[in-house]
Amino acid sequence: MAKHVLSIEIGTLVTKIVEIDYKKKNPHVYRAVSFATPEGVIEDGVIRDKDVLAVAFRNELAEAGMKERNVVFSIASSKIATREVTLPNVKENKIGALVQATAQEYFPIDLNDYTLAYSLLETIKEGKDKSYKVLLLAAPDDLVDNYYNFAKEMDFNIEALDYFGNGSMQVLKKEIVLDYCACIQISGNTTMINFMNEGQQLMQRTIPQGIFNVAEAMVLSEDCMIEDMDTACEALCRDKLVCRSLDYRGLDDDDSIVSARMTEEQWRQQEASKSARKVVTDAIGEILLSVDRVIDFFKSKYQGVELTRIYITGMGSKVAGIEELFQSVLNVETQRMEHLVNVSFPRHFSEGLYNQTEYIAVIGAAIGPVGFKSKNAAVAGAGADGLRNAQLVFGLAVICAVAMSAFSLVTYNTEKTRNDDLNARKASLSSINQVFEENEGIKSVYDQVNNLQTSTETQNENLNGLLKQLEGSLPRTMTVTFMQSSQDGINLTITSETDISIARMLMNLEALEMRNKDGQMIPVLTNISIPSVTASEEDDGSTVYNFTVSAQYYQAAQAAKAAEEQKAAAAAAENANTSDGTNNN
Repeated sequence: MAKHVLSIEIGTLVTKIVEIDYKKKNPHVYRAVSFATPEGVIEDGVIRDKDVLAVAFRNELAEAGMKERNVVFSIASSKIATREVTLPNVKENKIGALVQATAQEYFPIDLNDYTLAYSLLETIKEGKDKSYKVLLLAAPDDLVDNYYNFAKEMDFNIEALDYFGNGSMQVLKKEIVLDYCACIQISGNTTMINFMNEGQQLMQRTIPQGIFNVAEAMVLSEDCMIEDMDTACEALCRDKLVCRSLDYRGLDDDDSIVSARMTEEQWRQQEASKSARKVVTDAIGEILLSVDRVIDFFKSKYQGVELTRIYITGMGSKVAGIEELFQSVLNVETQRMEHLVNVSFPRHFSEGLYNQTEYIAVIGAAIGPVGFKSKNAAVAGAGADGLRNAQLVFGLAVICAVAMSAFSLVTYNTEKTRNDDLNARKASLSSINQVFEENEGIKSVYDQVNNLQTSTETQNENLNGLLKQLEGSLPRTMTVTFMQSSQDGINLTITSETDISIARMLMNLEALEMRNKDGQMIPVLTNISIPSVTASEEDDGSTVYNFTVSAQYYQAAQAAKAAEEQKAAAAAAENANTSDGTNNN
C-alpha cells in the first residue's frame, strides 16, 4: 500500500489534484493544484483525448513539484449506476460475495459489461436483529478501462478508482456529527446534497447545476457587464450580488451594493446594477428551488424528521450572501463550511476561488475508495501469476518424477492434506447458500405482493404528489383557474401576470421527477404543450396572459407506446405468416 498518493478528479471544466496520505482516517494534504481541463477532452467522466490531457497533466505536475506515481481517481459520471439497499445480517467479509450474488436484482442491466463495487453506509440494529445499509455501484467496464489506459499513458500506478459521491461522504461523515443535517456541496457544474444524521449518511442526490451556471448567466446578461466566466466567479465571491430572498428583498440596501470596481455612489447611480443582482439571484434561485424539492422528497421519505442545520460547501460557499438567501427560503439555519477539521493542510492552502471543501471528493477518495477494478487488468495479472505458477509446478513435477518411488508416502500425505484443506474451504463457504435461499424466499414473497400492488395501480393515483410538486414548480405570477385529470394526463387553465414566466413554467414541468416502483427516477409528465396564449388587458391597465397546458403522464405515455409497438409487431407477424402461406401455394 502506498504511503502517499495523487488523488485526482478530472472535471469537465476544472481538474483537481492533491498529494495526500492514503487510507488514513485523518490524512494530511501535502500539495494541491487546480487547473482548467482542456476543452473537449472529457465528456460525462469519459476521457476522450488522452494525449492532450496527458500534456496538461505533465505540465501542471511538474510546475507543482508532484512526482508521486501512485494515484487514485475520483470519477463523476452519470454512467455509474448507484443503489442504496439493505442487506441481511452476514459477516462483513462476506458482504462482497452477497453483493455479487444479488446485484442483478437491483440493476436492470446486463452486469456482464459492468464492474461492481460497494460501500458500507450504516449498520442497522433493531433489537437483536442486525442489517446493513449499503451503497451498491455498477460502472461500465469501458469507463473503468478508460482510466486504466490513461494511467498507462501517464506511467501511473492505480491504487483505486472511486465514485465522486462516495468520496464526499467519506469526509462529511466525520465533519458533520449533529442530528439530521444537510450538506449542500455546490461545485462548478453540479450540486450534491448529502443528508446526514450523527455522521451516518441517510440520502444523497445530485443536481446538474452549479456555480458555472450562475457565471454563464452573468456573462450572457448585458446588465452584468461581465465578459468571461473567471471574472464572473471573482465577482460572485468579491461583491454581494445575491439578494436576501427570491423576491429581491434588500436590493436597495446601501450596505449590500459595495463593489471593488467602482465607488459606492457610482454603483448606486447605475440602474443596471439592480438588474444584474436580479440575474444573479434568479440563477442561484434555480439551484435553490431544485434543492428545496430534494429536501421535500427527503422529508416525505423520513416522516416527522426536521433538519437542524444546513451546511454549504464547495465553490458555492465563497459566494457572498448565499447563506442568507438559502436560510430565507429553506427556513433552516444555514452556514458555510470553508474548512475541514479532520484533514490537515499546508499553510496558506487554497486562498483563491477553491477552498478546502471544494477538494472534498478527492480527499475522501484517498480515505476510503470503493475500489473499481479493471477486469482486463485483473486477467493480465492472473495470466502472469498463472505462468509463474505453471513454471513452479513444472519444476516440482520433475523433482517428484525423479524421487517418486522414494517419496510416495510424502506425496500421499501432501495430497491428503490438500484435499482436507479444500473440504474445509468448501464448508466455510457453505453459509452463502443459506443466505441465497433466504433471499430467494423473500424475493418470492416480494414478487407476490408487488404483483398484487401492480394489479391495483392506476395512472392517476400519484395526483396528490403531482399537486405538491406543481405548487413548488409554478411561478408565483401564475394562478391555476381550472384543472382536469384523467388516466392519461392533466389539463390546466392558467392565468399569468408575465409572459416570460411561461417559459420557466415549461422548464419546471419538464424537470418534475418521481420514483417508479423499480426505484428509478423518471419524468412525471411528457408531451407538454400549450396550444395558444391569449393576452388581455385588465381594468388597471396591466396585461394578463391566459393559456391552457396539456400533458400526459409519462408512465401512461410509455404504456401506450409499448402497446402500439406490440400491436405493430403482431400485425407484422400476421403479414409475414400470410405471405408465407401465399408463397407455399
